[in-house]
Amino acid sequence: RVRFLEDTDQDGRFDKSTLFSEDLSFPNGVLAWNRGVLVTAAPEIIYLEDSTGDGKADIRRVLYAGFLEGNQQLRVNGLRRGLDNWIYCASGSHHGGYGKDNQITSRLTGEKHQIGSRDFRLRPDTGAVDPQSGPSQFGRTRDDWGNWFGVQNSHPLWHYVLADHHIRRNPHFAPPDPKRQIVTPANPKVYPASTLQKRYHSFDQSGRFTSACSPMIYRDDLLFDRGPEQHAFTCEPFHNLVQHNLIADDGVSFRFRRDPAEQQFDFFASRDHWCRPVMARTGPDGALWIVDMYRYIIEHPEFLPEAGQEELRPWFRSGHDRGRIYRVVRSDRPARTGSRLADLSAEDLVAALESSNGWQRDTAQQLLVNGKQEAAIGPLQALAGGSKQPLARLHALWTLEGLNALSADALEAALLDPHPGVRRNAVRIAGQQLVDANKLARLADDLDPKVRLELASALGAYDDPAASAALAKLLIGAGGDRYLSAAAMSSLTPRNVPHVLTAVIRSDGRAGESVSSELIGQAIAMGEKQTIGGIIEIVCSGGNQQSSKAQFDALARLLDGLASRKWPTAELPAAARDEIAATIQQARSAANNSSVAEDVRAASIQLLGREDERLRDDFKLMQAILVPQSPAGVQQAIVAHLARRSEPTVADVLLSEWPSHSPELRGQILDVLSSRASWAESLRQSLEAGTISVSELSAPLRERLLQIGKNSPQWREALEAKASTNRAEVLRQFQPALQLEGDAARGAVLFRKLCHGCHRVNDEGHEVGPQLASITNKSKEALLASILDPNAAVDAKFFSCSVVTVDGRVVTGRLETETGSSITLMAAEGKRETILRRDIDELQVSAKSLMPEGLEQGLEPQDLADLLQFVSETIQ
Repeated sequence: RVRFLEDTDQDGRFDKSTLFSEDLSFPNGVLAWNRGVLVTAAPEIIYLEDSTGDGKADIRRVLYAGFLEGNQQLRVNGLRRGLDNWIYCASGSHHGGYGKDNQITSRLTGEKHQIGSRDFRLRPDTGAVDPQSGPSQFGRTRDDWGNWFGVQNSHPLWHYVLADHHIRRNPHFAPPDPKRQIVTPANPKVYPASTLQKRYHSFDQSGRFTSACSPMIYRDDLLFDRGPEQHAFTCEPFHNLVQHNLIADDGVSFRFRRDPAEQQFDFFASRDHWCRPVMARTGPDGALWIVDMYRYIIEHPEFLPEAGQEELRPWFRSGHDRGRIYRVVRSDRPARTGSRLADLSAEDLVAALESSNGWQRDTAQQLLVNGKQEAAIGPLQALAGGSKQPLARLHALWTLEGLNALSADALEAALLDPHPGVRRNAVRIAGQQLVDANKLARLADDLDPKVRLELASALGAYDDPAASAALAKLLIGAGGDRYLSAAAMSSLTPRNVPHVLTAVIRSDGRAGESVSSELIGQAIAMGEKQTIGGIIEIVCSGGNQQSSKAQFDALARLLDGLASRKWPTAELPAAARDEIAATIQQARSAANNSSVAEDVRAASIQLLGREDERLRDDFKLMQAILVPQSPAGVQQAIVAHLARRSEPTVADVLLSEWPSHSPELRGQILDVLSSRASWAESLRQSLEAGTISVSELSAPLRERLLQIGKNSPQWREALEAKASTNRAEVLRQFQPALQLEGDAARGAVLFRKLCHGCHRVNDEGHEVGPQLASITNKSKEALLASILDPNAAVDAKFFSCSVVTVDGRVVTGRLETETGSSITLMAAEGKRETILRRDIDELQVSAKSLMPEGLEQGLEPQDLADLLQFVSETIQ
């Protein structure tokens, strides 16, 4: 249902409620738009309108369809107005894989769109859809200046530093995670007023975030005076509270701190256990509006263990007929009353853009743009150039842009605005409405990092020497800022990359080796063949065996780029081929010289095996160096280099000196061997021969090998798989562990051996799987079931994902980050691998947990009792 609430006597309280629409599919997001409302009701986003004035919707139109249904807590939601005249939505959770069954259809255009694990923005009037960085779980919000923020159960607030529509312009560059955590660490503390309760769900009662939702940046000055910090609120229904944090600019992003006045309790904290605040908004009156769902149980029954479901079943629906909206105001300031903006003239709507209230400004802008009110153009131009309020100038710019009435002169004037927020948004508009490139390029020296970040993203639209020079200047001056560098990389095009690369190389290394190396790869990938000869000359000239690390790295990146483009070096000019051959020979000498610095030798390894006529000799050289006498870094470099090869003989090199390899190196080699079927077959033969012991293989590795071997009898026999496929039988066998007294010290040893690679406890281990701090209140019975039957109930974000690359490699892990140009998988021990979309041959998301079955192999019930005791004690 969607209800229409009215305050008929203007006393600040709703006194009339009309059922606007019903029989909708879990509507969880509503936004006033045009003459009606938009509603997110998966699998659809619909438009509802009351055309008769009786308060009830008689027009119902599906605008978009195909959204994931699934868990009601993880569906499409949000609906927020952007400054840029788009409507933004949170996708809720990972929308699924790729293919015709995972597409969003615009009913107006008929076009289908792949959203994947991202949020999106839309234009309901045209049917347009555009993926955005994400996904935010419930609620995606922005501040006054167009910075977007998201949320996930354990993460109360993150900032989307990079926008997906910029990232995906360059398919050859894999950016960092677009989002930066603001309120840290994961599962940060909350300060509830309610007492802790017994629960049988997955999340704890230890006073930490486990149900963060509906983040909101307060956008007015009624509750708080404006200052250098913004006020961020995040709902936490599990603990019956709403937390308030202060956020301030920190380079291209933000930092946070708690308000000193809220040390004992959070800003909104109820003693009532039924109080479930699930949404917070800045009201049109400047008050903080909080929606209290008011339920006995907030957890989804799917995540309750069987015993917990049975105990709590009578209360599953308790509170379904209740709920309230709180309106938080200051007792020492008079309440405000809002005017009906729809009744205002165009000139009065322009005046409303000077309101201190974000909702008022957003709505006035929408009414002017959607109503195509040309009478507002003159007043808007005057406001953009003359208002004393920076936020009014900001909205005037975007309103003119939405009316297609923003002149180049007005936009160029805004580039010089005294407020950085206005300048930044002027740059954002200049990325789509071109201005004099020289005037835009001057902002490469802007003192505000966020302006420079926006400039780095906008310059990709310009085919102009001034823009290329500014882009190079931003890269050189990035100072290691990965987001600023990534924004600049996303702006690279076949037209500007030669000019940017030349300027960076001539900067005497001020941009850093990593930036130069990345630019070389970009130049090759974009097909700038005419520049390759010059690049090779710059890379290969000078240097000696003692000081050639950068030289080796750069040439390796260049050759990798040529190979990916299938450009044989034979097509290069003779002088370039000679330079390459000389440098590769220098690399051979360095690799085989124990007096050369370790990092230089490691870098030289990358150039071995590059010449067909010397391939056999280079493999023999690497085999001879892959011995304990060589530095660890050199050995690891050999394994990493061979991992990128495809020859069957790679397995022979890696296995030749197995008895002498260190445990760490063995783990690296096993990961490599399990990435290709032909290498895995050599591993199987070594297992059968007893050269390698099955005990050296971790449970995740054993499962991966079974998949590569397609569960063949030979592989099952080689791995001596004792894990029963009947998990119920395994659970029965280990039930005695629940009656045994466990030893936490012995359990700690087992935890480090079995669980350390994917779970973190007491600053040890890796955060690959769920936070153990989030399972404090689970019984030992439930913990045992989770360990022995990990696939019984799996959160979608921990599904196992498998990627087959175009060159035949197999990469497995959980999908950690997805952008328009790449995906990042995280595997055991926190190992991350980023894969460009162009390099993906096949991507499959399994409904299985990343945690493998079979951890019980070789264990006795007492071992499980010890492990359970350690986990129970550690996460209390």
